[in-house]
Amino acid sequence: MSSQSQNSLFRQQQHLYRSAHYLAKSKAPTLYTPPPPSNEGTTKGRKRRASYEDEEMTNSEILEMRPAIGTGDVFQPKRNRLSIKKEFPITTLDKDKLIELINDLVDANPHLKTEVDAFIPPPTTQSISLVIANLEKKLHDSFPFGKTSVRDDYSYHRVKPALTDIVNALLEYAEHFTSSQDEFPSTIFSYLHFATIVAHRLPTWETEAHNQIKRDLYTELINYWKKAIDIASSKLDQGKIFGQQIVSEWAKELAQHDAETHGQFNEVVQKFKERLGWIIGL
Repeated sequence: MSSQSQNSLFRQQQHLYRSAHYLAKSKAPTLYTPPPPSNEGTTKGRKRRASYEDEEMTNSEILEMRPAIGTGDVFQPKRNRLSIKKEFPITTLDKDKLIELINDLVDANPHLKTEVDAFIPPPTTQSISLVIANLEKKLHDSFPFGKTSVRDDYSYHRVKPALTDIVNALLEYAEHFTSSQDEFPSTIFSYLHFATIVAHRLPTWETEAHNQIKRDLYTELINYWKKAIDIASSKLDQGKIFGQQIVSEWAKELAQHDAETHGQFNEVVQKFKERLGWIIGL
């Protein structure tokens, strides 16, 4: 072969190399579709074409990663990147820890209380009953294994934290309902009836001193019952009218609690008769 022919062949090979590695345009990935049953020659032909297209895709990616002619820039391969969303560590906290965190945050920054309250829906008797039910379960689970009916000193000290949580929750919700100007008396009485029933269910201990928590709870609830009667009476003075059926229900609930506590609610019963009893002929 002459020198001129060799030079011509070299230039053709160089041109083909540049076309394959520098001038090829990026193509969308070609999905491989299994060919229909046919003769062996046709199948092999299809596979060779698929391999050629894959080679073109690879060359295109190489082109994108090579420096541009005359510049020092490097092209990044055009591939889809998964965006990883960074989760705030608070998402790993369980409900109790989250509540504790928010309470601590508000205690340290009192100015946040108004903003936090704005995001919290007002409690209802139904939502509160779920909260108290969970607290009662924790109380039950706090007893030594197999001793849920035992009321000795050891069991008391085991369950005291859970017992205190129930008492605090009952009184906090009572304060909420009797302090809100928007609450209707029937809602207040309904909650107090529920809270007093929960108080009845709390354990009575062998050591009398341990029962002080329960006695204090009754004392606080009695004061809230009196406050509820005052609220209902003030509504009457403003022209609000209560039906006999609902007032009779309130009277029956109070009589039930007075009997359950052996007369501890007697003052509440008497005040109810004086302020609201005339509605039902008391």
